[in-house]
Amino acid sequence: MKVTSITCHLLSSQWTGDPSFPHDMHATALVQLETDEGISGLGEISLAYFAPETTAALVDYFTPVLIDRDPMQITRLTRAMESDAVWWSRSGAGRSVIGGLEMALWDLAGKALGVPVYQLLGGAVREAIPVYASGGPTCWPVEQNIEKLEFYRELGYRAAKLSTSFYASAATSTGQSRRVEPVRLPHAAKLKRIAENFERLRSHFGDDFDLAIDGHEGGVPDPIAVQEAIEISHAVAPYRLVFYEEPLPYGDVAGYCELRSRSRVPIAGGESLSGVDQFHPFIAGRGVHLVQPDLGYVGGIGETVKIAHHAAAHGISAAIHTGGCIGPAMAASWHVAAALPSVEWLEVVVAARHAQDDLLLEPIAPRDGEVGLPSGPGLGVRLDRDLLEKYCFVPGSGERT
Repeated sequence: MKVTSITCHLLSSQWTGDPSFPHDMHATALVQLETDEGISGLGEISLAYFAPETTAALVDYFTPVLIDRDPMQITRLTRAMESDAVWWSRSGAGRSVIGGLEMALWDLAGKALGVPVYQLLGGAVREAIPVYASGGPTCWPVEQNIEKLEFYRELGYRAAKLSTSFYASAATSTGQSRRVEPVRLPHAAKLKRIAENFERLRSHFGDDFDLAIDGHEGGVPDPIAVQEAIEISHAVAPYRLVFYEEPLPYGDVAGYCELRSRSRVPIAGGESLSGVDQFHPFIAGRGVHLVQPDLGYVGGIGETVKIAHHAAAHGISAAIHTGGCIGPAMAASWHVAAALPSVEWLEVVVAARHAQDDLLLEPIAPRDGEVGLPSGPGLGVRLDRDLLEKYCFVPGSGERT
């Protein structure tokens, strides 16, 4: 079997599956590998969530490396792509594109063998996978967050993640969409409101609903300093959160290590790191309690497995990040979570659930906070002409920070 063609499909979808989440348009890129035996594979590139117009050109760059090659040789072809662009693709955009193509190879291999991808990774280590609802912005006023999490609970979730900052909702001029505006608070007032919010949630939901918080400091122009992150962790510690995500910028490895040593809340991070080499300082230096690789950005399935094993060897668990994943990358994350014992959580962005339901053969439908094993063969994803038309690419739909 040989690869005969590679196509990059840019897609845009409006995320309307969560009433408390901004109803914005978001982009992604799906890569489709075709073979001379009529078997195809799909992958997803999270770079396109931010820079969709650049993604197709990078896919074209790697296409000659894969054409006329045996797609079952996943490791060999991944190394070939990395070697071909070693000067510039060791991280970031290049790694994301390589990962999306590698993902498509796994999907194709699973289809060729008639098995789900998690079987190729050694088989399932569990029958049910813990998931949490990724809620994006924390609502203002804080009373609205009870309604927000009740919505997630009705969908079957028993855990949710909110932001450290507060946002007030506002209808757009057309009244057909929803946007949010940041609420600016003085430092002391912000810490007080964060604590009040989680006190309300813990009082309402009791101990049967897990809570997490996201600082979003890994991808903002002016991130906070370690002392403020320490104060936030202390403010939420009484409410027994399962983790505090992205509390600091990734350039501040020393800050992560200091925060981890002083925080009673587990520290998590890694969504915009790529490759095991970028995770290494946070693992070996014990800067986090949980690593959060994003399969559409980190370098694919194989790279995620390496990172999880490296972290596990240092007593560090994993929580798979899926912030911009709506199709193959979401499915791949599900398969990896099924196959790796160190994975504690699988993130699901509820706002994107309508597009996810279209692209996945089996919808993500949690029951009592867990999902079963993903379907196959391959990743269990689809892309047809009707979906290409439904999610026709909208120029400018990439997210900017």
